Amino acid sequence: MMVANHASWMDIPFLGLMSGFRNYKFISKSELRKVPILGKAIQVGGNIMVDRTNRRSQIKTLKDGIQILKDGVFLCTFPEGTRSRTGKLQEFKNGAFKMAHKAGAPVIPITIVGSADVMPSHWMFPYRPARNVCKMIINEPVESNDKTEAELAAAVRKAMIHSLPEANRPDAE
Repeated sequence: MMVANHASWMDIPFLGLMSGFRNYKFISKSELRKVPILGKAIQVGGNIMVDRTNRRSQIKTLKDGIQILKDGVFLCTFPEGTRSRTGKLQEFKNGAFKMAHKAGAPVIPITIVGSADVMPSHWMFPYRPARNVCKMIINEPVESNDKTEAELAAAVRKAMIHSLPEANRPDAE
């Protein structure tokens, strides 16, 4: 499983580019179904869409994600649950770590730096090239077998915070 911080729409293509031609799927919010072309592409690609207001959808997402991981396919998600408006790392939701733990899959923490400078959350399109502005830091994988879900989430969060610039680190940590 790959997890990354989320400060911009650009994070999604960055993760896809980093994954190369490996088989991977994203977990996305169901509201994206309404976006022309993108919504259809997400569905046709076999990615998981979760309705965050529907408990049944959340449980189905959990089961589908565990199966994808057990099938040996990379699952990409943003554990913050939504884009950060400030650029600072937000609190993590538990779903990604629950999936990885139950599937026995390692978690690869990925830190994306500078994407909000290329496309802030209030912009519709990127307004500058990403070259020499953005970078992706691929941290050491964190094994899930020898940890609880909470310990797994804490270890991944620590790795991501360590590789973030000071301005993007959460205030409380």
